[in-house]
Amino acid sequence: MNIEVVLNGKYYLGDPSILNDKYLHGIWGDLYNYENGSHSINGYNFIVHNTHNGDGIYYDNKNKKYIVNSGVLSIIDINLIDDISICKKYGHIFNFDKKINFIYDAGLFFILYDKKTIKINTININEYDSEYEEHCENEKGEYMSKIIDSDNESIHSANSNHKSDESDEEKDLEEPSKSFNFFKKK
Repeated sequence: MNIEVVLNGKYYLGDPSILNDKYLHGIWGDLYNYENGSHSINGYNFIVHNTHNGDGIYYDNKNKKYIVNSGVLSIIDINLIDDISICKKYGHIFNFDKKINFIYDAGLFFILYDKKTIKINTININEYDSEYEEHCENEKGEYMSKIIDSDNESIHSANSNHKSDESDEEKDLEEPSKSFNFFKKK
C-alpha cells in the first residue's frame, strides 16, 4: 500500500488500538490478517500502514503528537469509534469536505487534502536506507516524498482552535462518506 484515496468525511488519524476488540482483532485481525492497506469495516474506511520505527511518539508538521503502541498509523472513519475521548490521547480527528490522499513513502506519512498537508515522519534513522525502503512513486518514477511540497499549509484537527481564511475547507460535516477507492503502486 502506498497511496489510498479516501472520500470526504470525519476521520481519526492515529494508532488503531482505539478500536474495540471486535473491529481491531475480529475484523482487521481475523478477516484481514492485520495487513497494511485499505480495508472496509461495516462499510466504513479503515486504512493502516506500519510505521518505520514501530511504537513511539511521532509528531506531524504542526507539532501535533501521535502516540503509537501498535507499530502502525491508521486513518479510521469516525463511525467505527466507540469512545471519541480516547482518540485525543493517541491521535487527532479531522473533518474533510473533499477527498484526501493517504500516502506512505519509506517511513513518511502524508495526508493530502486540497492544497494542505499533514506529514508524519516515522523514520528510524539508524536503520534507514532509502534504496531498500518501500517508496511510493508517481507515474514518472519520482518518489512522492520528494515532490510533495513540505511548505504546504498544514491541516488542523477538528478540535483545534485554528481559524483560516479558507474556513469552507475545514467546516464540520454532518455525514461522513462510507466508500473509498484503492489505488496500488504502479
